[in-house]
Amino acid sequence: MKIISRNVFLVLAFSISQNSNLWAEGNDSITQNRKIPFAGTYSRQLDRTYNRDSSINLSEKFNYVGDATSSKGGLFGNDIVVSGVVRSIMIYRDMNVGYDDMITGKKNISFADYPMANITSSARLGGGFPLLELNLSSKLRHNIDFNVGYSIAPIFTGDVLSETSRTIGARQNINFSGKIRHGLFETKLIAGEVLWLHMSRFTMGSPEYRDNYFNRLPWDWYRNSFERFEEYYAYSSNIGAQQLGSNAVSGMVFQTSYLPLEITAQGFFGRTSWNVNNSEAINFFPSYTSAFKLEKDIFERGFMGKVGMTYYAKRAQVGFIDRRRDDNTITSLDFDLKVRKVNFSGEFALGKINNPTTLAQGLSNKLAPGFFFKTEFDNRVVLVPFSIEYYNISNGLASMDGSILNSNYSMAGGGYATEKIYDNNFFLNIAQEVGQIANNRQGVHFKADGGIGKILKFQLGYSFGAEIQNLHDSITIQHRINDFTRSRMRPWFSAAGPYHRIQSNFFRTFETFTIDPTKAGASSSYLKGFNALELLLKAKFNMGTHSLILMNFTAYNAVRKGFTPTPSLPSDANTLISVLFNDLTAAFSITPKLSMVGEAGFQIVKGSTMIDLSPDKITDANGNLYADKDRIVNQLGTALALGFDYDINRQMNIHLRRRYFTHKDFNFYKDAFSGNETTLEFKIFF
Repeated sequence: MKIISRNVFLVLAFSISQNSNLWAEGNDSITQNRKIPFAGTYSRQLDRTYNRDSSINLSEKFNYVGDATSSKGGLFGNDIVVSGVVRSIMIYRDMNVGYDDMITGKKNISFADYPMANITSSARLGGGFPLLELNLSSKLRHNIDFNVGYSIAPIFTGDVLSETSRTIGARQNINFSGKIRHGLFETKLIAGEVLWLHMSRFTMGSPEYRDNYFNRLPWDWYRNSFERFEEYYAYSSNIGAQQLGSNAVSGMVFQTSYLPLEITAQGFFGRTSWNVNNSEAINFFPSYTSAFKLEKDIFERGFMGKVGMTYYAKRAQVGFIDRRRDDNTITSLDFDLKVRKVNFSGEFALGKINNPTTLAQGLSNKLAPGFFFKTEFDNRVVLVPFSIEYYNISNGLASMDGSILNSNYSMAGGGYATEKIYDNNFFLNIAQEVGQIANNRQGVHFKADGGIGKILKFQLGYSFGAEIQNLHDSITIQHRINDFTRSRMRPWFSAAGPYHRIQSNFFRTFETFTIDPTKAGASSSYLKGFNALELLLKAKFNMGTHSLILMNFTAYNAVRKGFTPTPSLPSDANTLISVLFNDLTAAFSITPKLSMVGEAGFQIVKGSTMIDLSPDKITDANGNLYADKDRIVNQLGTALALGFDYDINRQMNIHLRRRYFTHKDFNFYKDAFSGNETTLEFKIFF
């Protein structure tokens, strides 16, 4: 994160560049032969005392400035690429009932994606997506590229403790890259921030979540409104954020390829999104991440693909004063091969965690294994394309920068010193989505993708698995209904809500429940089983110049005592908790520029007598004790929403969303909220 005082000069320099007459009036020696004023200058040229009588042609003195058609070339000729987004968002919420610990009031207006205090725009937190994104890129030489970006985000809030005001935050996005080919070698070097990097699924990547179709996502920038829904209909993959599956890093990335053998060496040194927690960001105590991958391309008769070996190392200390080690190391072998018409992929890894907890337990030098193996069949082999995957990951194999959902208590996002209530990357026994992997667990994922006729398409996913060791008497579920609305109530905190069970991340909300071992049995006596079933139905109807797209997504998750490959129903005596979610989204193109979108959904959460029981229902009006079955978790959430998208032109859009939301637990009386939320967004992208 960069606080605003550290960026004042860059803001001023950018502003100055827009007006060459600010302090260079009449100075032909400075302004002549310039495509863009003050581009490529150094600090002396921004000084009022600069020699106005100088006869030096700056295009001659500074080779990268001037007319691109000249013999010496120039930086700001026809090669410069300027892109970016100007974005304005307004969110107004009017709640009838709300949680007492919400960071905003029941009636609240916001001009940022998330209400924030004490922090500016942060790539790590994902909060406060910018008001302005400006990006300039070009070539210094035929083999050297540069990229300069800048972001400004409005933070219309203050410090909730000292009542101080902060109104704006900014961050830089500056990186340079060079590429050169010499003989049989090709080498590329990228340095700066923010860079996007993927090494392997276990080491450096990111988990994939399914996005809500109705919500306007911050990264929906470079496509028109109805085109977004046409892509949702047409593509089988989840249309998520830009750089999906990669990790945000700052530092240096190099890549060298030996062309005859098609071998590539790739390395990284710097910091990732999870090196330092928010409270320690200013101290910058020693913490860095390095990674190295050696990869071989294979093109043989009958099969083709890649095989790679990755070494990942996070090296840190517990804190600025606490010098104890906080290290994490993973070595893995991954492959992605297509053998004739079938694709095989997988990864085998060994991990080692060294921090005060593992040291005290005698586990700091213990190697933890993990692997996954996936087979995919496309429509050239089978009528309905499908994939099947098996994974087995030990508790000690964990990477905050990888795709593994972490349930290892000794690990924390931002480092060992992060308090668990502020750790947004810790999920105790999570009932994951189909396709997601978690440590201390083994399981199977099945996915199929097909169509019926020319209109209806479907995606079916099913997974089942079980933990390897029962280490915690707890379960975490995801609240998909009204996910964006819920996640803004008290973001970045893991003990929110009236019963201190809610964990809210960016655009997502989770809830953790406690298992009663006296009823479920001691932790060592059983393993928790996890089942998930997902079905997405999509249809498109063309009606002259209009189109209607319907998408219905249904998901069922269940966690139970013991393992079963079949879904566990709420009525099953061994079921600990179950979640049923259904969401229907409809998009209709009224005109080529105007479209309407609607959403209707619900979610039902059913607990059992083996997890949290209501403290609000002990005795009835007659003094009789309630039975345990009358005190279980029994939640119902609903969503009803309508929106309009208007494309002023190819680069300008207006988006309006209006949502009515409710949530109620019929036995936990304090767990209830309801209200309306209106979102108005205006975007110009170029």
